[in-house]
Parts: sequence; C-alpha cells; structure tokens
Amino acid sequence: MNGVAPHIRFREARERLGLTQDQVAAQSGVSDAGVWDIESIEGNLTCCYSPKDVQKFCRVLGIRPVELFGGEISEPAVTPEGLARLIHKECHLRGVTLEQFEDAVGWRLSACIEPPEKLLEDMTIDGLQWLCRELRIDWRRAL
Repeated sequence: MNGVAPHIRFREARERLGLTQDQVAAQSGVSDAGVWDIESIEGNLTCCYSPKDVQKFCRVLGIRPVELFGGEISEPAVTPEGLARLIHKECHLRGVTLEQFEDAVGWRLSACIEPPEKLLEDMTIDGLQWLCRELRIDWRRAL
C-alpha cells in the first residue's frame, strides 16, 4: 500500500475531474468548508464522516472507497447485515453482552445496529476501524 494519505487522495481525485471544492460539496451534500477541511486536515475524513458519507464522496469523485484509503483487498465485501452477524457472533464467542462488546470497540453499537444499515450511517470511519479491529477483519471490506 502506498503511503499517500486519504485527504491527499481526495484532493487529487477532485482535481483529476476538474471539480472545485464547491462543486464536490454541492454534489455530496456537505458544506464548502467541509470539503476544505477534508482536504486540508489529515484525519478529518475518518473522524468526522461515516462510511455512507465516504461512499457518497467516492461516487462524486469517480473512485472506489478502497482507492481513497489505498491498497487492494482480496476478500469479499462485508454488508451491514454481515457486520451485524459478525458482531453477534463475536459477542457469543467472547461470552459478553453487546454492551460489554461496545466497551471494547469504543462505540455504542446498540444505537446503530438495528437496522444494520445504520452502522454505515451513524458510525464514523474511525469507529468502523475500531469495530473491525475487534472483529479481526479489514475495515475497508465494509465500505
């Protein structure tokens, strides 16, 4: 995986398409300042935006989410329903409740697991990374 940070990849993708920050903002439903923050502040994309937001950005930028974060993944994608199943399976394997598993993940999963699509809407990319680390899967598979 090459070492180019996601905020740089974001800007490069926008520039390749000849889009302004304002145009990306309008097409993706965020503020102009939001796009400026994404491109200027390393980590802003992962701490402030959900996987659903990133999917929207990538549609506007004409790239796949994995391209934004670098590298390739060879394993199949994990759907939100698949994530929910893995969460419940992991709780069972550990012999813990969902609430106890939330402590390990650092995210309140019970608030966003039903319906499973909420996992990709209510959780940030950082939250998804923490969850997938506990599930022992590549988080980019859930994008």
